[in-house]
Amino acid sequence: YTELDDNTGGLSRQAKSRVQRMMHYDVSLRPFVATVKLQESFKRDLSTVDGSEGNNAEATSESSSPMDSSPFMCTPQSFPPTPASRRMVLARGTRFADDVVFLARDQLRVHDGLQSTNERTKEMAQALTHGKRLAVFDADDASAGIDLTCGQHVATKVGNLLYCSTRSMVPILRNCFVYFEMTVLGRSGGGLIAQTSMATLSLGLSTKEMPPNTLVGAWKGSVGLCTTGQILVAGQWCSPDPTMSSFGDRATVGCLVCLDDSSAFETWDGVMITA
Repeated sequence: YTELDDNTGGLSRQAKSRVQRMMHYDVSLRPFVATVKLQESFKRDLSTVDGSEGNNAEATSESSSPMDSSPFMCTPQSFPPTPASRRMVLARGTRFADDVVFLARDQLRVHDGLQSTNERTKEMAQALTHGKRLAVFDADDASAGIDLTCGQHVATKVGNLLYCSTRSMVPILRNCFVYFEMTVLGRSGGGLIAQTSMATLSLGLSTKEMPPNTLVGAWKGSVGLCTTGQILVAGQWCSPDPTMSSFGDRATVGCLVCLDDSSAFETWDGVMITA
């Protein structure tokens, strides 16, 4: 490793000041020449990749020698120097820690369900254990414009796609009552935003055939409750009293579902409006 005598690094005075300001501490700007030389043990390991089978046995016995003195085994990883890179690393670490905590909580809940005295709860916990599933959003069944955080419990729309959707990892059970809740988190930027006449969010049910870039309720075999209070089912709008069913930021929507295989409904209560 050899540093040259040029203290500016070929940078202008303005660029040098900007670098020092971004680094927050004095960093040498001298150009340098670094020569990396592999040790003999590394050369032998690399030669076995293209070598013959007869030479492989000899190289294997030689490579078992201790390599703790190798500089490649103890190269320090410096913390990112710039504020932007530090913020990105810290955010990634925080997100990973949140995911681990949520995952541990969900797995403990399933484990407690296996010991439950309620037969339905016990059967569901066994199904989740055997299927290796949790009551979270499915990352493999989410649109590219959906960002899942907090152990895949929180779905956030990102990007510029018109519609983005995601489904739960656990399907709705048939021939029984299933209840679930979803909470609309407050948007970044302060207080509540006034509810508009446009549907900004739709919660509901859909089949696996519905594409991930489709509004739930617009696809056949799907139904969704929109923020305007309207129900969209298979592309048809049903308009109940909007003062009773509209919702917005920080609202919790509860859904009680019963998929009965022995009955079918051809119409919905309310006025059907062509979408």
